[in-house]
Amino acid sequence: MNTRLANFLSVALHPLVMPTFLFLILFFMAPTAIGAESLDLFFKLIFIAFTFFYTFALPAYFIYLLKRWGLIGSLKLENLRDRRLPYFITTAIYAILGYIIYSKNAMLYPCAYILWSIAVVIFFVAIISLWWQISAHAAGIGGMIGALAGITVLFGETALFIPLLCLIILAGYLISARLALNAHTPKQVGAGFLLGVLLSIVSVYMLF
Repeated sequence: MNTRLANFLSVALHPLVMPTFLFLILFFMAPTAIGAESLDLFFKLIFIAFTFFYTFALPAYFIYLLKRWGLIGSLKLENLRDRRLPYFITTAIYAILGYIIYSKNAMLYPCAYILWSIAVVIFFVAIISLWWQISAHAAGIGGMIGALAGITVLFGETALFIPLLCLIILAGYLISARLALNAHTPKQVGAGFLLGVLLSIVSVYMLF
């Protein structure tokens, strides 16, 4: 894989955009599974925009501030020292967002549970990153795959089969991209992927 394509995939499939992608798929392809079948299109779009802001833009801004304050060396979070604080901050943001959603509308409880499950994955990545550079990209897309697989089996949502298959294919390309950029070793991307898949499946079955 050439460097340009590898960099594009790393940006387009960044871990912070995974929650937005996940809710887009669930809201428009399997709304019944998360109790969103009665929500109108405008509300869904507002929720997606709200999710994008709090799960991507806000954490990204905090990472920018950490770089500006000299607390991390690179916005790409290329080493263990740079990864630790941003991951813990992102975990807190996701957990708080889940609580806000949970406290506002009973219809959105499943969405809050999903955000909490994502926060759990990020928290474990943060803990492991205290001593080992596990792949957050692999954990992110693995978490999406695990969540969709769990919901597909638990609720019989056959509409999710095609998105799930596409994600599995994209995961292969993303993992190849991270390896091509020498960002991780095969063990690090493999561990990240398995961590995301397993924690998400367990979370789906525990929370739903």
